[in-house]
Amino acid sequence: MRTHLALPACFALSLVLTGCASNAVNPNLEQARQDVSNLQNHPQARQLAAIETEDAAKYLNRVEQAVKDGAKDPEIDHMAYLAEQRVALALQTIELRATEKELEGVSAKRAQTRLEAREAQIRQLEEKLNAKQTDRGSVVTFGNVLFDLSKADLMPAAMSDIRNLAKFLQDNPQRKVMIEGFTDSTGADAFNLQLSQARADSVRHALVREGVSPGRIETVGLGKAHPVADNNTPASRAMNRRVEVTVSHDAQNVPAR
Repeated sequence: MRTHLALPACFALSLVLTGCASNAVNPNLEQARQDVSNLQNHPQARQLAAIETEDAAKYLNRVEQAVKDGAKDPEIDHMAYLAEQRVALALQTIELRATEKELEGVSAKRAQTRLEAREAQIRQLEEKLNAKQTDRGSVVTFGNVLFDLSKADLMPAAMSDIRNLAKFLQDNPQRKVMIEGFTDSTGADAFNLQLSQARADSVRHALVREGVSPGRIETVGLGKAHPVADNNTPASRAMNRRVEVTVSHDAQNVPAR
């Protein structure tokens, strides 16, 4: 009797678990939702970056609609990333316009020069290297396409971005650099840590060869930690295999994660 009762119960539990798995929330979409919500609750968002804040919210609505229309995870991951880019732009706009207000009363010429220089530096990174602005600094991501599979040597295609980054660093000698290597979740943890460190070091060596002082650069291999996408598909795993270069906002070292 107990056997006949237990089997249907297990079957019912299996159905419940299966239903939960099918309704799993995409973590990148969830992060984008949280970031947009935080932006909308920012005390200066409506005053200093109303258009940018509205744009981020509207784009998140597009992502939500794509989910309802049955879009797959790689598409949702990409759209969620673009939504977060809009949040980053809004936050940078708030910072820049808050700086403008702080500089009121200071010499107009000096304030304008400083503001224009900072905006030009940000545009330079954004345009040439697709940099993303964060609290830690400006982040430039070198994707897995710049390395052969399971190798740490930079491919020739990487050198254009390396030279652009080196030029920016030479023009801004006060800024410090943190280079972080990452892998996907496949393979042994020890190997992934070693490979991610080797790739970070490879980018460092390339910058040094282009004239950047080695004393300004720190490197760390983080293996499979801090994924930017799930590791369930080849496309999402490729997004996680990367090297991120964070350039400080000022002369201070880039904060650790």
